[in-house]
Amino acid sequence: MTVYDSKNIQFIWRELTLTGTGDDHAYSITQQGESIQPYKGVQGEGLNIVNNQRQWRITRTFKVDSPSLAGLIEDNLNCVEDTLVVRDLNTGKTDTFTDCVILNISGEQDARTRTVTWSALYRNGK
Repeated sequence: MTVYDSKNIQFIWRELTLTGTGDDHAYSITQQGESIQPYKGVQGEGLNIVNNQRQWRITRTFKVDSPSLAGLIEDNLNCVEDTLVVRDLNTGKTDTFTDCVILNISGEQDARTRTVTWSALYRNGK
């Protein structure tokens, strides 16, 4: 039986594989907002409508001396919008996030790692 290895997750931003992740190789993919919103019509009828305002949040930690972090900081300052690909080499699954921007880069000035947060509208075209 093989053990799941969190080091085997690749992040590809602007066609470049990001390197220099934090020691814990932490990452997170969550969805903000509900997929469906209940709606009540004028005559009291009820139905569910698709919520087009939901967004994906993707986070990953990087070491401060990472060669990729400098480029991510520059992309954040320039408000670059592109595609983020997250590839799990353990399972072979790939997720593609389109219309993606860097939301923020957090971490204390003297910290060993920084956390980069992307925001995306679509995951795998949906």
